[in-house]
Amino acid sequence: MDAHTSINDAPLRRSFLLHFDSDDYRAICFFWACVLYALFGSPTPDNFGFTEVLIAALLALSVGIGRGAQSLYGAEQHRFWKSAGQVFLIYGLVVPTIVAVISGYAPKAILRDIFPFLFIFMPLFLLPVLRAKPHYFRSVLCAVVLIGFVFALRSLVMRYDIHCAYMCRDELLYLENMPTVLFSCLICIGYGMRSLARGLTLRSVFVFTLLIAISLVPLAAMVVTLQRASIGAVIIYVLMVQAYYIYKSPVRGMNIFIFLVLAVLCLNISLRSVVLPLFEKTGAVGLNMRPQEFAAVWEVVTSHPLTFLFGIGWGGAFYSPAVGGLSVNFTHNFFSSFLLKTGLVGGIFCISYIVGLLERLMRVILKNFIFGLALCAPILIDLTLYASFKSLDFGLMLLMISGSLIYFRQSESYQRS
Repeated sequence: MDAHTSINDAPLRRSFLLHFDSDDYRAICFFWACVLYALFGSPTPDNFGFTEVLIAALLALSVGIGRGAQSLYGAEQHRFWKSAGQVFLIYGLVVPTIVAVISGYAPKAILRDIFPFLFIFMPLFLLPVLRAKPHYFRSVLCAVVLIGFVFALRSLVMRYDIHCAYMCRDELLYLENMPTVLFSCLICIGYGMRSLARGLTLRSVFVFTLLIAISLVPLAAMVVTLQRASIGAVIIYVLMVQAYYIYKSPVRGMNIFIFLVLAVLCLNISLRSVVLPLFEKTGAVGLNMRPQEFAAVWEVVTSHPLTFLFGIGWGGAFYSPAVGGLSVNFTHNFFSSFLLKTGLVGGIFCISYIVGLLERLMRVILKNFIFGLALCAPILIDLTLYASFKSLDFGLMLLMISGSLIYFRQSESYQRS
C-alpha cells in the first residue's frame, strides 16, 4: 500500500511543483535573503563573509540574470522614475567606476560603494515580480517588518549583553539607525490605531494591544540610543494619524486617543525622561555638523572641473567634519554623497530618480494614509540626515513605494468587481 500510495502521489507532487513558476522561486529567494539579513546580516559590513555572500547570491537569484535584465530594459512603456533610474544605473556603473580605477582606489573600497548603489534600484530589479504576483507585496511587507523588529532586538541585546557571543562583532552595526526599524515601529502603531477606528470590539482592542506591544521593541532601541529624528518622526506620526481619524470620525478618533493615553499610563512612560535626554543631546552636538559636512563635500567637488562633473568615483574618501575630521567614504546626506561620488551629472540623474519615486510615494499616501505616512518618514530621514541609505534596508523602502501602488490598485479592482 505504501508503494501504491507513493506512486499515486508522485504525479501530485509533480503537479504541485509545476504550479511554481520562476516568479515564485524568485520571491522565495528574496524572502530568505531578508530572513538571513535580519538574523545575521550587517547593514554596512566592513568585510564580505559567508553571510554576505549567501545573501548576495539569494538576491541575485531573486532578481534573475537574464529575465531581470530583460525586464529592466524591456521595450514596455516606462514611467519617468523608471527611465531616470535606468539612466542613473548605467551612468553609475560606468563613469564613477572608471574614475575609481583611474584614481587607484582599493577594490574593496570600490565594492563597498557599488553594492549600496545597486540597492537603491530594488524597485527596478524586483518590481516585475510584484507586477506579476501583486499578492507577494504582503510577503515583502512582512519581511521588512521582520528585519526592523529583529534589528531593534539585536541592538538592545548588544547594548545590554556585551558577552552575548551571537551579537558580538568587531564592527559598529548601527542597527537602530536603519529605516526598517523606524518603519516597523510606525506601521505597528498605525495599524493598531486603525483597528480601533474600525470599531471598539474585543478583537480590535486585542489587535491594538498586540501591535503596540510589538512597536515597543523598535521604539525602545531608538529611545535608548537617542535617535532624535526617528523619535520625532514617531511623535509626529501618532499626532497626524490621530488627527486623521478625528477628522474622519470624531467619536472613533476619541476612542483611539483614550486608548493611547491608557497605553502610556500602563507603560508608565515619562515624556520628560524621553524628551529631556534628546534636548541635552541637541545642546551638546547640535546638528551633528551636517552643514559643515556639505561644505566640505562642496570644497572637494569644486576643486577641479572634471571632479565637479563626474565626482571622485566609487571608493573615494574625504575628511568629514561630521565624524571629527576623519577620512570616510560616505556622507550623512543622500544627495551630497552622490554629488561627491558621481559629480554634478550623476547628481542630476540621482535627483531625477528620487523625485520620481517621491511622486509615487505621494500617490501611496493618498491611497493609504496610514501605510504611506509610515513609509514616508524613514525615507525622508535617510535622504537628509542619516547615512543609512547605504544599506539594503533603504532599497527595500524604495521597493515598497511602487510595490504598494501595484497591490493597492489590484485590491481596488477586486473591490469594484
